Amino acid sequence: MKALNNNAIAKVALTYFAIAAVILLSAHFFPEKVDVPIIFSIVLLVPLYLWYKEYSIQERISDKIAEKEKTSVFLWIFTIFILALLIRVPSALLFNMPYEKTPLIYLVILTIAVIEKTRISVFGFKTGNFGKALLYGLSFYAVWGGTFFLSLYVTVYAFTNQSPATSYDTLLFLSAMPFQTLCVGISEEGFFRGYAQTHLERICSPRIAILIQAALFGVWHFVWNLSPFDPFGMAQYVMTTFFIGLLFGYFYHKSKNLTPLIFAHGLWNSVSQGIISSEATFQSLQGIQLLALFLPYAISIAASFFFIKFFVKEI
Repeated sequence: MKALNNNAIAKVALTYFAIAAVILLSAHFFPEKVDVPIIFSIVLLVPLYLWYKEYSIQERISDKIAEKEKTSVFLWIFTIFILALLIRVPSALLFNMPYEKTPLIYLVILTIAVIEKTRISVFGFKTGNFGKALLYGLSFYAVWGGTFFLSLYVTVYAFTNQSPATSYDTLLFLSAMPFQTLCVGISEEGFFRGYAQTHLERICSPRIAILIQAALFGVWHFVWNLSPFDPFGMAQYVMTTFFIGLLFGYFYHKSKNLTPLIFAHGLWNSVSQGIISSEATFQSLQGIQLLALFLPYAISIAASFFFIKFFVKEI
């Protein structure tokens, strides 16, 4: 059994690095065409989906998570986290893009199915009540994103008497949505909320589990301030994403379903990319920029917390 388990671990690791190599090489050989590695990232999800669909029928995999010691749980979570960073850091530094997403999806799914012999639905990857789950995700985004952007507009306008945005690029939003949802959303929600939090809630209290995965989620985002190195911006981004991780972790704890979070995550990243900001307006905020951004985040997180507390149920 030990040899079989080691063999499974080796296969999962080789597959992970092979998928990462394909995507990173496509980015290297097509440096002017960002869409090439993005297309590879999306298309490579298809064989994983087809494989799991067949594998879950043919193999005897459990509907319950096997018991693990606390040390083992932390070891697996941090191992996957470090393996993901091994691809994420060079991807961010060399290409300024998150090309680690699809490899991370492979790593999480294969770890659950092949090594742990468990169905991925146990970790929140559910397709039942799909329409209801999407509606939950849309509602969550409407509260979270809606209050943030409205608060940001009001705050910036109050200080500058100017709009924070000049226009909106709908085409950019639509083109970003597939990658941001299928790759970014599935990978980050699948690992931090699905894999990590599900395991942690079995050995810790829900609050501690949510706190740990949120801390990892915050640290995960330090890469975007490495080059050029910006320690203040890094600390600010890590803290912001930490609180978002708390919010998403609370939602997952109540819903036990990743679909709403994947959809909301994709919407947040895609809608944000379509906004054409006014540089002149934000330059005039120098000195109070942190306050102008803190207030919208605080308001949106508070509104989202009450939405989750009173309206989100298990799906």
